[in-house]
Amino acid sequence: MRTWMCFVVVVVLAIACGDKKESQGGGSGSGSAPVAKPDDNSVEIFIDDQPAVKIAAKDLASWPRLDSLLPQEARRLGTWQRLSFTTTGAPTVLEKPAQNHPDQVPVVFASSDGKPTFGMFDPVEYAKKGQAGFRVEGVREVRLSLSKMDRGGDHQGGGGEGADITKLVLEIVTKDGKKQLTGPEIVKLPREPQPGSDDTKGWRVTQFLEAVGVTKYESIVLFDASGATVPLTKKELDPATSNPFVKLNKSGVLRFRMFTKQGAGWSPGADLRGLSKIEVK
Repeated sequence: MRTWMCFVVVVVLAIACGDKKESQGGGSGSGSAPVAKPDDNSVEIFIDDQPAVKIAAKDLASWPRLDSLLPQEARRLGTWQRLSFTTTGAPTVLEKPAQNHPDQVPVVFASSDGKPTFGMFDPVEYAKKGQAGFRVEGVREVRLSLSKMDRGGDHQGGGGEGADITKLVLEIVTKDGKKQLTGPEIVKLPREPQPGSDDTKGWRVTQFLEAVGVTKYESIVLFDASGATVPLTKKELDPATSNPFVKLNKSGVLRFRMFTKQGAGWSPGADLRGLSKIEVK
């Protein structure tokens, strides 16, 4: 009898051990590790922690401006309080982009190795797909925090897609006929700092004349797209006392400002917000 009972105990233990091994086998129970989300090189944008847009990897090849992808009410760079970046490395934060990087535009693009990248670009560098003033690589998420207060000034102005630099044409009318400089030709010209602002770079109007072979003139007249004009004599263009300065602004158009030497500094004068033509006399 005792032998029989021992046999029963052994059988029960064997069955129990077998069940335990099966339960520890390679089943797909709730304890299995979660499957990692595949990295598709897309970038997701959040506005005040709410999802706004997802940028596919293929769309990064066109180097879109970030502000152009957002709802209209979120495009004003002056209202951007903070950009927080989730990346493949350490997180990064950019405070007040419009103040810390004035005259620059926010761009998302694919770097040379295909990584989603964010950059703040001077408009000319953006046109050339050149060097960014601020850059974050391996971007997965961008979280934009908007200011809760309205702000005035240039930086509050409308953001969004700028003009296509490849379609920019500056017409130069001379006694010998019409000449022109295209946007791609203009951005190749060497630049210099704007008087009183080393971070802002541009060209002298006289560089545009020299680029098309105009070296002799008595006066010129500058025109903007609306028909407004600024006449300048050769004396007023003396580089020792003046700087007829032109920059490519964030909207992708040429802005002219006349600076005149005043003591140790420079005094701003005439202003055209969209230089489109130069008439040489």
